[in-house]
Amino acid sequence: MSQAMPMQSQSQLSSDAFISESIKKHLSYLIRQDTCNPPRDIKFNDPIFVGLEVFFKAQNFTVTMADFGEGHVAFYAVKGKPSVLFNVHLDTVPVTEGWQFDPFALTENQGRYYGRGTCDIKGGAACLMALAESIDQDMAVLFTTDEEGTHNCCIKHFIEGHDLSVYQQVIVAEPTQCLAITEHRGYVSAHGHFSGSSGHSSSIQAHEGNAVHQANQWLTHALQTAETQQSKINPTGACFNVGYIKGGEKNNMIAEDCQLGFSIRVPAGSSSALIYQSFIDGYEAQAQWHCSLLAPALPEQLSGNEQANSFCQQHNLQQGEAVDFWTEASLFSQAGMPALVLGPGDIAQAHTVDEWVAIDQLLMCYRIYQGILS
Repeated sequence: MSQAMPMQSQSQLSSDAFISESIKKHLSYLIRQDTCNPPRDIKFNDPIFVGLEVFFKAQNFTVTMADFGEGHVAFYAVKGKPSVLFNVHLDTVPVTEGWQFDPFALTENQGRYYGRGTCDIKGGAACLMALAESIDQDMAVLFTTDEEGTHNCCIKHFIEGHDLSVYQQVIVAEPTQCLAITEHRGYVSAHGHFSGSSGHSSSIQAHEGNAVHQANQWLTHALQTAETQQSKINPTGACFNVGYIKGGEKNNMIAEDCQLGFSIRVPAGSSSALIYQSFIDGYEAQAQWHCSLLAPALPEQLSGNEQANSFCQQHNLQQGEAVDFWTEASLFSQAGMPALVLGPGDIAQAHTVDEWVAIDQLLMCYRIYQGILS
């Protein structure tokens, strides 16, 4: 005789169905809003914020917004005197070619929701909206729009303009498969501009005066520097990556200009500033360097996550290993706030064609957030 499988109560099934429909409704609304950034500049009076303001005020939240220009918008909604602040970025990366599903229409298929931002990280925002709508608890959310772009400043301005001592914990809803993450890498985003002397390619000047050659010499140095960061404990090292190189005109012309952009994923416990400096040491005068983002790891000092770990134990949160991607949780941690990362979805789906999130991950995340607030 086969053993009967444990069954959920009818009330639990009804509750899960109601919550899932609520999450779907809010995620559908968020996905319809094109918040690709860059290149689009998002503004505080765009439809997404008009709708969010109406929604949260209807749930008795106090709403404030700040528009710092050029796509940098912060939306802050608070009800009561919460001890936890949830943070979500609403901007997404641009849509590239090859999508099977409409990136700006929520599509359900085989237990997944497809659309740009479903995983990174509008799914987390939808869970929070469903939570705000269905429970009467003190709650605070901060939505921002410049995490995926350059020169992000929303979190910095928020930290400078608010008393964060009222919060015991910050939770950033990046995709972690609903595991609580208290350690991740720092992030450096930088650019180099090499200048040479134009001329005919037959000239000896092509050897030293070619800007592309100069960039290649630095790249050799950078790769060697990255290799020195590798170890048995940390085989990926500093995760150095060149994203683009642009320069020159024709094969028979000496390139007088070369620009490149690169990123470094800094191991937890290391200084992003010192790691960046090690990559350009000896080449400061050979190029114009610009670091657009110099973000710390989470935590910047490995001893700094005791409070976050204690919070996880207090709320019975399942913790995961340190991750290689960066989040804005580190900015809160740098300001002295205990911060962790916990959200629905898998980072492997972020930034991809036909981005998706598993539907059961959304319900799981909702229940975790609900338990934290309760």
